[in-house]
Amino acid sequence: MSKFNHSVKVPTQYKVTAKILKAALEKQKSIKSLIFEEKHARVRSLHAVLNHYSENRGAVDNAIAETGLLKDNPNLDICLAKVLVTELIFGRKSLNGDSKPVQTVRSYEEKLHQVIGGSGYKKKELNPRYVRINTNIFSLAEALEYLAGEEWRRKELPADASYPDFLVAVKALEEDEFMTDLHVEGVLIFHSKWAHYWASHDLVRSRKLILQNKATCLAAELLAPPTGATVLDMCAAPGMKTLHLCNVMQNKGRIYAVEQSTERYRALCNITEEAGCEIVSPILGDALHLDAQRCPDVEYILVDPSCSGNGMQNRLSLCDEEKDDHRLYKLAGLQIKILSHAMYAFPNVKRIAYCTCSLWKEENEQVVQRCLQMNPSFKLLSCKKALRNKWQNVGDKEYAKIGKNCLYCLPDSDLTDGIFVALFEKRKEGDTDN
Repeated sequence: MSKFNHSVKVPTQYKVTAKILKAALEKQKSIKSLIFEEKHARVRSLHAVLNHYSENRGAVDNAIAETGLLKDNPNLDICLAKVLVTELIFGRKSLNGDSKPVQTVRSYEEKLHQVIGGSGYKKKELNPRYVRINTNIFSLAEALEYLAGEEWRRKELPADASYPDFLVAVKALEEDEFMTDLHVEGVLIFHSKWAHYWASHDLVRSRKLILQNKATCLAAELLAPPTGATVLDMCAAPGMKTLHLCNVMQNKGRIYAVEQSTERYRALCNITEEAGCEIVSPILGDALHLDAQRCPDVEYILVDPSCSGNGMQNRLSLCDEEKDDHRLYKLAGLQIKILSHAMYAFPNVKRIAYCTCSLWKEENEQVVQRCLQMNPSFKLLSCKKALRNKWQNVGDKEYAKIGKNCLYCLPDSDLTDGIFVALFEKRKEGDTDN
């Protein structure tokens, strides 16, 4: 008599996750888009399992091979096996139900742990959890008071601390400690252990706190529109940088926030409304069709266009990052169009911040170089100087003055997502380059 009850079905969540994993591996499609298309699944659960697999892919695949799991059980679906092993070893540490695949993987638990432990595998240390205060509806003082009441300990640095000092302190954060960021006001830093804790926190749900990586905060920080300014966010959805701009401006002035996708436009409207953004005017349309007549008196512009996204650490990537020259060429063409449009279509503009979540020069230094050639009325400002020289990673030296003035956030050294930022200023009469 078989020890398995073949009438017990595999839980739907595991089957759907395995289906998404198979599509991602075979078709190299975006996992996030595949999850989004899955209407009946619990998205957070799918995201967590697939994220665990992408972070530990080598260990999971090796353990499956070394234990002979698939060799001994040839009828076990490969992707389902990967999902179940991931959940058992790196996820919830348990499996639901008593279906045959679940019982099979469960019976290999000890062997799987032995292989992973014996291989000397060490999971990559995750970067800290960044949480930004939405000052539209919550103050720094209120946030600090709340954290003190919850027995979090604030780790403080001397006023003259260097950037390397700051990074050492962040790496050494204890689990019950937090820090305030060195560069961006209102950004709180927690141990990576608390990533999921904050993701479901009531203060995050109410938009008083915003889950936003420190790197993506630098664009609004460097653009620095003053209170009462008129700002254009040319590629605004989902709205995190728009909200940050609103905070920087103390919710006074005007922000035109543009998005051409109807679905993403709705997300932008929802986020900015829930976050108490009184000065945001969402626009459904193509930023390339906007000018000073439609958006009058624009002084500051944020250009955050579509990009390859290879700098994003939280992106679910199951394939080694390969450079797709054809795709980069097309992306750079669009990026140049949008940035150049910002430079010539708004005569009152004073400053423009250009940022991507890419680490490829084709989308960064080369775009900046081309746009400066096409629009000589603009010059680059030094991002490093704007951060009081408390920064390390700048652009490629091969691009002469361009490289030294641009900024990179690099995941391994800056403990953030990978981001590129360039800051442009309209020349005044008699201006010369640095």
